[in-house]
Amino acid sequence: MTSLAKNLTMPAVNDHRPRVAAERRERMRRRLLESAMIVFADKGVGASVIPEVVAAAEVSQGSFYNYFRTNEELLAAVGDELSGEMVALIEAAVGDIEDPALRVATGMRCYLHLARSNRLLARFLAGAGLHLLDQQNAAFRYLPADLAEGQNRGDFADVPLEIILDIVAGSGLVVIDRIARGRTPKDYPDKVVAALLRTLGMKVADAERLTSQALPKLKPTADSLLARAQARATVQSSADT
Repeated sequence: MTSLAKNLTMPAVNDHRPRVAAERRERMRRRLLESAMIVFADKGVGASVIPEVVAAAEVSQGSFYNYFRTNEELLAAVGDELSGEMVALIEAAVGDIEDPALRVATGMRCYLHLARSNRLLARFLAGAGLHLLDQQNAAFRYLPADLAEGQNRGDFADVPLEIILDIVAGSGLVVIDRIARGRTPKDYPDKVVAALLRTLGMKVADAERLTSQALPKLKPTADSLLARAQARATVQSSADT
């Protein structure tokens, strides 16, 4: 049998090496993002954290630079992934709500309760502050349309949406910072949102009604950055004590 005939009759070999390499690369990137979230939460974003992230991820500095080049690029990557996860959780809670005012109230409560139940997330958001304002606003990306609809219905004051969004975002940063710094009552997010709704022109009774309704349980999936980073932080904290 000629070599050509042998080649034609031999079964094709499935080269799995590219797939394995891609999976390895994704695992490394995920580990770097987990480490970065923890380090940013501890150190803030004012100075370079790359050496700390490299040490926490237990990788070489050369390996790190295969994925990220700067502090800002790393921070944006963590912010983008967290924002996407928070958007998914919040939209699952508000997607079927027809009342725009209730959607606004529920979305803001979900955001704050999620931060309160995940201190690592709260510390990261508080530390990032204005550096990630665009990503944080992405978690409320339904707000402009809902606020406009609520204004048309008379639920909110007739104020330019840009001003309302600034008020909401600014208040959110301060509230997240308080949550990150210490213990807050369980109903703290609800009272904050009720006060904010009144600031936006809603009647007291309506604000209390909208913020007293039961919320769905917001549980990040085990594979999410939120859950993975929190689990690693818990293990590290236990090892340090």
